[in-house]
Amino acid sequence: MKLPHLTEGDIRRYTDPGSFQRGYRYYLDGAILDPVRQENELRAECMGSQPLPYSVTVTLDEKGIADYECSCPRGGFCKHIVALLLTWIYKPESFRVIPPLDELLAERSREELIALIKEMLARQPDLVRLVELPLQPSGTVAFEPEAFRRQIQYALSRDSAEWAARELERLLETANRYLEAGNPIAAGTIYHLILSETVRRYEDWWTQWDEDGEISCVLGDCAEGLDRCLEPGVAGPEARRQWLEALLEATLRDIELGGIDLAWPADEVLLRRATDEEWEWIEERVRRKIQGARDWRRESLVRFLAARLEMKGREDAAAALLLEQGTPEQRAFLLVKLGRVEEALEIARQHFANLPGLVLRLADALVEAGHQEEAVAYVAAEMSRGRLAWHYRPWLARHFEKHGHQEAALDIWRRQFGDFPGFDTYRELRRLATDLGIWETLRPALLAELDPKRHASLLLEIALDEKDVARALEIAATPGTWLDIDQFVRVAEAAEGEYPLKALEIYRRLAERAIAARSRANYQVAAGYLRRVRELYRRLDEEEAWEAYIARLREENKRLRALQDELNKAGL
Repeated sequence: MKLPHLTEGDIRRYTDPGSFQRGYRYYLDGAILDPVRQENELRAECMGSQPLPYSVTVTLDEKGIADYECSCPRGGFCKHIVALLLTWIYKPESFRVIPPLDELLAERSREELIALIKEMLARQPDLVRLVELPLQPSGTVAFEPEAFRRQIQYALSRDSAEWAARELERLLETANRYLEAGNPIAAGTIYHLILSETVRRYEDWWTQWDEDGEISCVLGDCAEGLDRCLEPGVAGPEARRQWLEALLEATLRDIELGGIDLAWPADEVLLRRATDEEWEWIEERVRRKIQGARDWRRESLVRFLAARLEMKGREDAAAALLLEQGTPEQRAFLLVKLGRVEEALEIARQHFANLPGLVLRLADALVEAGHQEEAVAYVAAEMSRGRLAWHYRPWLARHFEKHGHQEAALDIWRRQFGDFPGFDTYRELRRLATDLGIWETLRPALLAELDPKRHASLLLEIALDEKDVARALEIAATPGTWLDIDQFVRVAEAAEGEYPLKALEIYRRLAERAIAARSRANYQVAAGYLRRVRELYRRLDEEEAWEAYIARLREENKRLRALQDELNKAGL
């Protein structure tokens, strides 16, 4: 395979500025030890903050960086990976090239292979677990499920989710080999063990620990593997029961955790593959879980049972289940579909009062079902409660406008702006009032309602949107107003053409503020602002003023070596 041409820019796109800079320092300091290239894989050890070096691996493909891995606690695209890739870019001759592993081992005799394995085990004793695993379907080692169980338990014993996922994935690959070799029973046994052992140990904090979802992805692959193993006529009743139980446990655990796709598509496999007889004990187990369940968990459990009924063509039974066991939300929306509007609204009035998002969803469902008057009356009644009126006014305004009542829509937006001034509301008012021919009268009244300091951010947004750069500069320069950095940047960008000196002043203030905040990342931001300052000075034919300014800035911050470095990199 032809290896790709990598650049520093390629590496920067994969990591953050801090990791790149630290990795660059590691590269310069010669932290990469014994770099090796084997086909399209780069490997090395990298000295770090611990006494022992970290193991670093990067896999390349035609497009660039295909995969990467480091044994350091941080994980991800860390500084050690950066150092390895920079070594590859600038010192490729330092990489020792070795043949593919199959070629290396094929040259060894049986005695040499045994000696090699013994040597590896002496250095890494925990690898002895692999010796007892029947990794190949055609091998001479007897298939022993307990050997796989022990390896799974070992995989889940470490603190690193990335490491655990990698170990489980290798066992998953073994199961895939058995399946492709025509041994679905052995494959299903391994899929089942990975799924059941992991779900049994899965705790709430794993959602943060496995933040990239790598373990969940392995469990999902196991569910897909079991889907193939559960085809009719493949396995006996006992094996099928065990596999279905593992899928059910994963589905129920996922619901308990709030729906994190723990082992998707475990629920879909259950729905498709369980026979009617098997579904009886599955349904009984789910119904027990429904008792006492609330909110999202109850909704998910009931929806799961209803999906099976619908799959079997029993839509009426599914509807009856939802109306009997479902959450208020499920019952209300189903009643709308069934045309039982007053019953739906009664449920909504009892349960949705403090849930504006749900109120508006039900209103949309009513409109879609042809009950527009009921929808408007329902939203208006909720709006009249007062406390959450600002949620409901936009819905009513858009509904009235859609049905040709522009004046009513304008009135609602006007009240919304009076209570909660906002830029989106201002734009809606401008659009409607322009269509009605009254914008020139309405606009001054709206602006007069805004306090120059309390509503400075909104006034600035309006000025920028209306291309009133002078007004935007005036607002930005008013003492005591609070604006965010992005707004100052946008003011400066808008002012560059007509008011370059004002823009220059803003960029200088932003650069000096970034420098005062310290850190290399802030210095990089400051350098970006200073590049704009330099361009504006040049446009004004003030090269000497620029040179004097940047010289003074460097002198005042001469002890900030990282800043000086970033200014040098930016050509400043």
